[in-house]
Amino acid sequence: MVQIGIANIAKNPAMLDRLDNAIEIVNKKTKEVKGIFIPIAYKDMLEKVLEEIEYQQFLKHNSSLISYEDKEDDSLLDGLDNAY
Repeated sequence: MVQIGIANIAKNPAMLDRLDNAIEIVNKKTKEVKGIFIPIAYKDMLEKVLEEIEYQQFLKHNSSLISYEDKEDDSLLDGLDNAY
């Protein structure tokens, strides 16, 4: 997979318009991969994966609000679980 540095993208963001391959975005100072760029042409193929990623991020950010198993008082959900 082709690697492009963050600084290269910052200096020339139009380069993303010309790319038709998936690339890794790398911080060249730390040699750490920061992300993956996938051209929009492949969005349909990745739709379910993107939805799952969004759901996992939602769970991670809201885990304190939705984890009620350890709490004795689950009155917040009274009646709501029956509605759905």
